[in-house]
Amino acid sequence: MSTDNNGYNKRRKQSRGTTEVYYVKNGDAPGTVSTNTYSRKKSRSQQGALPEKERKASAMRTKLRKRRVAINVVASLLGALLIIAGTGCLIMYVYFHRINYQEISVDDGKSSQSTISNPKGKTDTDQIDTYDGELLNDPMVLNIMLFGEDTRANATTAGNSDTMVIFSIDTRHKKLKMLSLMRDTFVDIPGYGENRLNAAYTYGGAGLTVSTIQKNYGIKIDRYAVVDFSSFKYIINTIGGIDVELTPEEVDYINWQTWINDQPEYSEADPYYKEDIRTNLRYVWMNTVPEEDKPINKNNLNFVTDDDGKTHATVHLNGRQALWHARNRGEDGICSGDDFTRTQRQREVISIIINQLKRSDIPTILSVIYEIGPMITTNIKTSEITALASDISTYLSYNIVSEAAPSVNSISTTFYFSSEEHPIYINGMFSSVILIQNWNDFRQQVAEFIYEEQVARSS
Repeated sequence: MSTDNNGYNKRRKQSRGTTEVYYVKNGDAPGTVSTNTYSRKKSRSQQGALPEKERKASAMRTKLRKRRVAINVVASLLGALLIIAGTGCLIMYVYFHRINYQEISVDDGKSSQSTISNPKGKTDTDQIDTYDGELLNDPMVLNIMLFGEDTRANATTAGNSDTMVIFSIDTRHKKLKMLSLMRDTFVDIPGYGENRLNAAYTYGGAGLTVSTIQKNYGIKIDRYAVVDFSSFKYIINTIGGIDVELTPEEVDYINWQTWINDQPEYSEADPYYKEDIRTNLRYVWMNTVPEEDKPINKNNLNFVTDDDGKTHATVHLNGRQALWHARNRGEDGICSGDDFTRTQRQREVISIIINQLKRSDIPTILSVIYEIGPMITTNIKTSEITALASDISTYLSYNIVSEAAPSVNSISTTFYFSSEEHPIYINGMFSSVILIQNWNDFRQQVAEFIYEEQVARSS
């Protein structure tokens, strides 16, 4: 042992591969540590020698240090989630803000309730018995009036709406419902008198049509949406087209409409082609016609006959072809049909679109909404669309049901057509319209389709 200049004994201790130097006052017992001891590392035995109070304080400091680390980690995660959520909300806002918002003036009638009142009015079946009760409404059913608008390039009016469908999101019964309103139904249009239902759209657009529907049908319409036919084609093309079961004559109708509607690609076709397509609907392939505008070649289709004797084939339609199919109400010598078969085709097309979206992921659905947004005019607010979009996977899982009002199967019991016995004149001309036998019973049928058992039967 050596002594330094201050009178301390200098000792060396070997500790696990390192040499530590410590100092002990002369006369102190070897191995003890005085208050003047300095070391780079304490042994485990020395740590255990700490007073109880100091050990507790050290444990508390360690616990607080771990808690601060945990808090920082949680705060970082929450911050990241908030950033992601905020970005998602911003994206949703940008996507849905592209949709054209347009408020409309609607005569809502009286306050809503969950029963149908017996309306007062005339009992003559040739007179329209308008509804003056309280509009039927269910907070768990959202009724959106869908309009398909045909706006001609040289039109001086609001255009026609040959497609009118009440689209109901029924969360009570977990169903998506489509009810086509027949355009030729003879109704009372507020401020214009009696006319066909689709005339309301020509006179006053979506607002007047919704008022007319509420006045005559007694159903509360919560929101509306309008898509014109040119936009409909783009929407179908955006989702990649649709697969539809078509009969041979339905294929012929699509090809016929392609030719007669002044398609530029066909305007200079040879006379043989123009004559032959009308008589035999053969398909002459022209090099100048883009692939998407060519007629459907029936020779390439696999037609099968089902148990009901109906012959059909699955055909992939682009936007132009799908539009003509949805507008098909028959053509003499080409395809049989009427306005009832047309509304059925329209509901089938909407169902196919919904089922196609069911198989798509959320980013794909949002991309479609972003693309078609500017082509939709509605009074559904961005906040409401965002709320609906958040539950879109739930709604897409609902069953789809559809019907027409009136139904073709209820002829002579619910409605009849104008005739010499029951003539209807519009603008001084005899017109073919749908006349409702009993408006009160008819309203009851409509209400039961939309609201089911929630409707209290009227006396």
